Amino acid sequence: MVWDLEKAQLVSSFPSSSDCSITALSASQVHRGALAAGFADGSVRLYDVRKPEMLTCSTHPHTQNVKRVMGIGFQPGLDPGKIVSASQAGDIRFLDIRNLKDAYLTIDAHRGSLTALAIHRHAPIIASGSAKQLIKVFSLGGEQLGTIRYYRSFFAQKIGTMSCLTFHPYQILLAAGGADAFVSIYADDNAQVR
Repeated sequence: MVWDLEKAQLVSSFPSSSDCSITALSASQVHRGALAAGFADGSVRLYDVRKPEMLTCSTHPHTQNVKRVMGIGFQPGLDPGKIVSASQAGDIRFLDIRNLKDAYLTIDAHRGSLTALAIHRHAPIIASGSAKQLIKVFSLGGEQLGTIRYYRSFFAQKIGTMSCLTFHPYQILLAAGGADAFVSIYADDNAQVR
């Protein structure tokens, strides 16, 4: 179902064209009507709600370790054909829907424990969280920029199993929700805190 939030109205409803359940969903912030969905069988589908057939692309990027898609989103920028998909197996795949044969970049972020993915709307960074009390931050080129982890000490901040991650839309701030009911906000070392 697609909703118009300003009018609080149902715009349309359409079938997902899959026998599996949707496990991740993202709407493009740049191209109105574009949706990306990840499924329990590791497949990814793109939709355009303005078109009569709505399904524009279907691919199966997570074939080696068939695990559910835990996070999906459009890459920052004006190109609606580039998306990022992360599976529970721990791989993050960068896809271009114009070339569906292979991902043009794969990051092995977490071994079998990826639980969350966040893609910054404007900055070229992504973050992934795991069941092993770990958050990793990557550039869109695949370079690991940082790691946030739980250190056992008296003054250490507790990090639980990540259940969700999200970036602030304009600043380099990352919010992390844990399965232990804690929410933490992380900033870049150069960020000015107000």
